[in-house]
Amino acid sequence: MTRFEEDKETMFRYIDSNGSRPMSRAYWNLVVSIRDVGLFCEGIAPNRHWRLKHVKEYFGVKGGKQKIYDQLNEMLDEYKKELGYEAV
Repeated sequence: MTRFEEDKETMFRYIDSNGSRPMSRAYWNLVVSIRDVGLFCEGIAPNRHWRLKHVKEYFGVKGGKQKIYDQLNEMLDEYKKELGYEAV
């Protein structure tokens, strides 16, 4: 079991301009990681301590940066289906 799968049960409150709403730590990390790997694919490191190997370990994925980016987007689609969100 990966850390991502474990974090699906950990909830926190996300506050935005529309108020506060619950969100799983796994969903948050997935969305942020997609953003970060997308930047990395363009040659931009999200911060000086960011490493692709941390993303690979957390999500249990393998491959190069573009392959990981594609896998994370597929994971997001699957996770949205689990949560009952419509496919976007």
